[in-house]
Amino acid sequence: MKKALTLIAAIALCLNLWAQFPFDDDQVIVTPDSLHFYFHGCSPHGGEVTITNYTSDILVINRCYAENFNVECLYEGVNIAPTGMFVEIGETIILDTYATPTGKDVYGTLCIDTDFGIYTIAIYYETTYGVDENTPTFNLAPNPANGFVTITGENMGTVSVFNMLGQKMEELLVEDKELVISTIRYPNGIYFVRSANGETKRFVIAH
Repeated sequence: MKKALTLIAAIALCLNLWAQFPFDDDQVIVTPDSLHFYFHGCSPHGGEVTITNYTSDILVINRCYAENFNVECLYEGVNIAPTGMFVEIGETIILDTYATPTGKDVYGTLCIDTDFGIYTIAIYYETTYGVDENTPTFNLAPNPANGFVTITGENMGTVSVFNMLGQKMEELLVEDKELVISTIRYPNGIYFVRSANGETKRFVIAH
């Protein structure tokens, strides 16, 4: 049974799987190097995805896609996202990968559909374009957090907490200018808080 490898990427997170030896004969390595998408002004920025075929057969990439995101996976300048490509035995390719949301979603999953399974990488899409400069901001501390994190600001409304997979952990109504969120039950990792106006801040939990 072919193994599917799920890798998560966010800002300042670089995964290095090259040190894991030996490789299984049926293993395909998909390694994102800081695959975190930004949106500054009108310019999307992506990251590199390295795919190495350690199997005993030609690897077929069927397509690359993400729900609610337009995706480009460029190999030597050609977008293989809709068409796919072949990767020879032992060959390594590097895809220049970009994503832009088709709606208001800022969290998503990049799926690399191969004949050995679908490999997934989490997308966090940060935007500063179109944000009203007069929109009140909020602050978040401590960061890293242990047992709690406090957010303070004006007119935050309902805030949502997401994990790196884009899964909503909880949704809370801020009735005053301060909200204390308990993080005791959360596993260590990177999380995001988003206010009702769409402003997002990242924080780390380290127990």
